[in-house]
Amino acid sequence: TTFVSLQAFAARSTMAVKATRPSFSRGADGRTPSNVPEFQQRMEDLSMQTTRNLSLGDYESAQNTFYSIDATRKDQLKFRQDKEQKRQDIEKSNLGKSYSVEKARFEAEWAKKEAEIDLVCQEKMQVLDETHQIGIANLEQEIAAKVKSFRFKASVALLQLEDTERRLGLANEFKQAAEVRARAQRLRKIEEAAYEARRQEIESRPRQQLREAQEAERRFTEQKCHAMKVELKRKRDKAAAVLRQRYRNLELDMTHSFALETVAQAEIGSVKTHNSRSEQSSTFRGSLKLEALTGTKFDVPDVSRMPDIVD
Repeated sequence: TTFVSLQAFAARSTMAVKATRPSFSRGADGRTPSNVPEFQQRMEDLSMQTTRNLSLGDYESAQNTFYSIDATRKDQLKFRQDKEQKRQDIEKSNLGKSYSVEKARFEAEWAKKEAEIDLVCQEKMQVLDETHQIGIANLEQEIAAKVKSFRFKASVALLQLEDTERRLGLANEFKQAAEVRARAQRLRKIEEAAYEARRQEIESRPRQQLREAQEAERRFTEQKCHAMKVELKRKRDKAAAVLRQRYRNLELDMTHSFALETVAQAEIGSVKTHNSRSEQSSTFRGSLKLEALTGTKFDVPDVSRMPDIVD
């Protein structure tokens, strides 16, 4: 008996949770909420007063009270319409809040992805710089070794001129020795300049080649990082367009449901409205979406408002 009672309580509680979203076309019980207690009581009082006036033969007062019933009925409809408009405004506001929440999460998610790409590119450039520094150090060692082994070597012609100069000096041919010395000095300057140019080429050419290779490698890495960022931006823009379109669709669906609220047929017999209406109907899309995003979708209402257990 206790188990059956708990099952009944759970079933009634579930129905209560699912039937807590009234709208213009359906009340909390699933039927059309055509009557507002305050206005209904007023119309009943006016109806009784009309009957009383008729019994007293006061037809003028009866006519006034009879017309007042229709006016009250219109006031009731106006009251329901105003209440529904406020509900719809809240739903629209909640859908806007839902978009803001999801957009903020979207921005945070893609900002994280962009930060990850930036970190990857930063690490690539850092590794590249370290590799380049090692390459430069190795090249400088190679250049130093080549320069050290590259010595000036006089040509045969220069050595012959210097030997001729020495022989002429020993033979006391000073004038001819001076002429040969001048020729030897000019040739030595030419050969030393050629040696210096060659030495400079040994140092500068490998450095230029390495610099060009490293610059090309840096450009390639930068282009690759740029391509990664462009691809991420393309994906982000596409995802943002999907998000915007999804909420436009939700808004159109909800607006269509709002329009159907005033044309829904009244429930006269048994309640046909499904209990899932309060959890799935597009007329509550704003609240449902916001609750799903903020984690309040499955909140249980106050137990003191739940229906009593029926044995």
